[in-house]
Amino acid sequence: MIFIALSMFKWVLLFSLFFVAGTAFGQKLKGRVFESQTRIVLADILVENLTNKQSLLTDAKGRFSITAKVGDMIRFKSFAYEADTLVIINMREKEVFMEPKKNQLSQVNIKTTETSNFNTYYDPLYHGQTAVYHRDKRGYYDGGIILRFWYWKKDEHKKAKLNQKLKDFDTMDKIALIFTPKNLSKYIPLTGADMDNFIGLYTPGVKEYTRNNFELAAYLNDCYKKYQALPLDKRKPDSLEIN
Repeated sequence: MIFIALSMFKWVLLFSLFFVAGTAFGQKLKGRVFESQTRIVLADILVENLTNKQSLLTDAKGRFSITAKVGDMIRFKSFAYEADTLVIINMREKEVFMEPKKNQLSQVNIKTTETSNFNTYYDPLYHGQTAVYHRDKRGYYDGGIILRFWYWKKDEHKKAKLNQKLKDFDTMDKIALIFTPKNLSKYIPLTGADMDNFIGLYTPGVKEYTRNNFELAAYLNDCYKKYQALPLDKRKPDSLEIN
């Protein structure tokens, strides 16, 4: 009887240990990441558990689910937004709001010579919003805003120019999705600040990206050689200034 009791106690103890281990290491912290000013969901944000070294990217709806436990530190990072870190105090689903990186711009004035008979263009990427962040030539958010208008004119040249501009915005979005730390780590051996600086220096503009002979691997290889040849104090993109 004593042997049976001890055997049962051993199995109960093992079961308890497995249960505790599963509770400590198998929980998932879930949440969603938004842009702080507009509540736009943010895809491809790097989510890192600094305690257990796990990491992942948010999905197209800004959602994440990462292994974690109370007390772990979670960092949210993107080259276009200020990094943010939180300490887990409970396992309830989180909403995380990220601030765009600050590049101070002069006032943006929007002018048009014709304002009659137009309809507002609603960008589906920004969930029907008419005001979106201004981008620089490489496709980065640079702190300003633009208002997009869709209007019909008799002048076909102006209408074609507007259509091309809208296509360029779409191309910039594609470039921004490709030039993320996770994607580029498949091609170049950079991490952390070095990867962020590389992206800031060498993300191509629309003209470069849409060349007929553009090849991503060859482009990155050439840019990596240029980056390695730069002095350490030059391996950082300059702040954008507009006079």
